Amino acid sequence: MLAEGAEALGIGWTATPLATLSAPRGLAHPCVYRGMCVIGCSTNAKQSVLVTWLPRALEAGAEIRDLAMVGSIEHDDRGLVTGVHYLREGRWRFQKARNVVVAGYSIETPRLLLNSASGKFPQGLANSSGLVGKNLMVQSNQAVWGVSDREIRSYKGPPSLAITEHWNYTDTGKDFHGGYSYMSQGPLPIAWGTTQSSKRGLWGEALLDEMEKYNHQVGLKIVGESLPQECNCVTLADELDQYGLPIPRVTYSFCDNDKRLIAHSLRFMRQALQATGARDIWDETDDTCHLNGTARMGFDRKSSVVNADCRSWDIPNLWICDGSVFPTVGGVNPSLTIQAIACRTADRIKAMAQRGEL
Repeated sequence: MLAEGAEALGIGWTATPLATLSAPRGLAHPCVYRGMCVIGCSTNAKQSVLVTWLPRALEAGAEIRDLAMVGSIEHDDRGLVTGVHYLREGRWRFQKARNVVVAGYSIETPRLLLNSASGKFPQGLANSSGLVGKNLMVQSNQAVWGVSDREIRSYKGPPSLAITEHWNYTDTGKDFHGGYSYMSQGPLPIAWGTTQSSKRGLWGEALLDEMEKYNHQVGLKIVGESLPQECNCVTLADELDQYGLPIPRVTYSFCDNDKRLIAHSLRFMRQALQATGARDIWDETDDTCHLNGTARMGFDRKSSVVNADCRSWDIPNLWICDGSVFPTVGGVNPSLTIQAIACRTADRIKAMAQRGEL
């Protein structure tokens, strides 16, 4: 349906790049299109940390300490980090470290750095630029839904099987900066019922009548770029969590450019569904996905938190390696980029250690 609508409007499309295999490869299992991707893959075909990275790490000698909460990062008088304080099994512990890699993502990473403030680093660790927690970005995730006379049966297979990045690569016809892609959608029945009640206010007989159309529902949903703004940020609140640590306060709003991108995407996806003959079309306008930013990467220590290797400008043996280092966020899913950055950062740490620089 996505392909049909895209071709009718004269734009390109392609199969969605999925981190699954069609045949066994090594220890990886093939996808058999059971369609349960969002609630857990029963055949372990879905690429994830659990089936891809952790087994390799354990085989290489890594130790995983689960159910642990890091409260702060310790440093010495020279300003080098020496380890982390963490709570596990009811008591606080200290783990010495030659290097510390923070990978708590766009909320917990700045929270930890800010909670680690000291006399030497009163604004928090890695924060000489004052940008830790700043430039938080979400990706917009609005959708257009309709009903087709044809059977769609979206539960068969991964949720997104086709994608168009047309509006990531062309500026003609735009009234906004940046871009977005949109993908086909495949909600499972329980999730779809929840959407109908929460987004459309359907209940009782009206909800049952709508669910009768489930196999004919068709949806398109964007991954949209939002602009980095310092006013969108993560700071520390006065309220404490169960560990006695200040919780994060998140401040965020879409700017005018973000709103124009969202409005453009909804108009275009509506036209795409109409071109397939879909009816009863409605918009889902209040969804977001994928946080990024708050510890941005850059070439200048005055305007960024880490350098191109994800190494803190301020503390040579402190690294930040997750979606928080993104200086901007494009109109595509960030997961594979985050993994690529993690592999690259690990290579940098290893090479520097071998040269005796760490």
